Amino acid sequence: MSNVLVKIFGDDDGTEIDHPVWHLYETDGGGPHALCTGEFVGDGESACVFELKEVARGGITCDDCLEILRRHKAVRL
Repeated sequence: MSNVLVKIFGDDDGTEIDHPVWHLYETDGGGPHALCTGEFVGDGESACVFELKEVARGGITCDDCLEILRRHKAVRL
């Protein structure tokens, strides 16, 4: 299993992102988006300028995405 990441260079409103970071790319039924912001990416989804990459492990450089993942990992089942 691998992680799919997205780096957004320009958001749906056309605003350029100053320091783009790698977010976890989510496809949980609502359309593909960045985990932390919910910003939709992809053809027909939004006008974002973005790049995708797939990594075997890690690669997320967004502090907000990492915090969300840490909170989820802390849940005891």
